[in-house]
Amino acid sequence: CSPGVPDPTKTTHQNLGVVMMRDAARQEPLVAVIASMLEETVMRNEDHQKTSNLVSFTGRKPPLSPCAFVTRIGKYSGASPCCFAVGLIYLERMKKRDTGVCLVSTNFQRLFLTAVMTAAKFLDDFYYSNKHWAEVGGITTQELNRLEIEFLFRMGFSLHMQREEYEWYAEELHGKVQQEAAKQQQIPPPMPSPAAVGAPDALGPMDLDDPRAGGGGGA
Repeated sequence: CSPGVPDPTKTTHQNLGVVMMRDAARQEPLVAVIASMLEETVMRNEDHQKTSNLVSFTGRKPPLSPCAFVTRIGKYSGASPCCFAVGLIYLERMKKRDTGVCLVSTNFQRLFLTAVMTAAKFLDDFYYSNKHWAEVGGITTQELNRLEIEFLFRMGFSLHMQREEYEWYAEELHGKVQQEAAKQQQIPPPMPSPAAVGAPDALGPMDLDDPRAGGGGGA
C-alpha cells in the first residue's frame, strides 16, 4: 500500500481482533450452542441420507458425538470461543464454493477440527501446533497437515472477514442462546418438553444446503 494509506485487510483483521478480545467472556456460551447446532445438522443430514464429496475429510465414524467432539475441542485446544463461530463461517464459505460439502457422521470430525484450527491460527495471538490439534481431534499430525492444505485451497485462501460479518453472526448465535435459556425457564423441571429443545429459529440448525438459512458452517 502507498505510504499513509491504511491496508484495509490489516485494518479489518485488527478490528476483528478488538471485537474478539472485548467480547471474549460474552462469547463463552457460544461453544455449547455451536455444539448443539453441529449435532442437529449431522443428525438431519444422516436422516436424509445425504452424502459428501469431501473424500479426504471422510473417515471412520468417531466414538464421540458431534456435540461431545466440539466440547472436547473447546476444552483442550486452547482456541478462543470466537474461533468456533469463525470456523462455522469458514465452512459456510466452503459450501458456497462447493455444493457437495455436507456434514455427516464420517466427516464432521475432520472438517470442524480443521476449520476451528484455521480460525485460531488466523485470529488468536497464541495457538497450539498441528501436533497438539491432531491429538485433540484424534487423528495423526500428517493427516491434519494434509487436511489443512486442502481446506485452504477449498476456501480459496479466503480467511479474512469484515468486522460486521462476524458481529452479525455472533449476534445470531447469542439470540439462539437467549431463546434456549428462555425455553428452559418456561419448561417445568419434572416434565421437560423434548420439542422445546433445539426447536428451529432464525438461525436454524446449520443447513449447508442453504448457508444463510442455517448459520455458518457445515453441511
